[in-house]
Amino acid sequence: MGIKIYPVSEKFNPEKPYSEKIISTENMVVVHFYLKKGQKIPLHVSKSEVFVTVLSGKGRFFVGSEENSEILNQEESLFYESNEPHGFEALEDMIVQAVISPNPQQKIKL
Repeated sequence: MGIKIYPVSEKFNPEKPYSEKIISTENMVVVHFYLKKGQKIPLHVSKSEVFVTVLSGKGRFFVGSEENSEILNQEESLFYESNEPHGFEALEDMIVQAVISPNPQQKIKL
């Protein structure tokens, strides 16, 4: 069964980043993150592999530390290995899709 997914811009929260679990299976989870310009997902570590894609906007994606980062624009992606510190901040309003595998069964603190 196929499921069509639409990011929705009304999900932005001016107070803090908003996350929405889109699909969750035993093997993986897909999460959409909605960040207003200047909002940040803090550096953290996961036992899972994480593949992020910017669906709209632009952001700085931390790789190992906040001092090491990549700027991603719309339609650009980045892969994080398991146990690799990562996080991101919005340089403009941004929607990010994260595919996380295996499913960590825990929510990221925003």
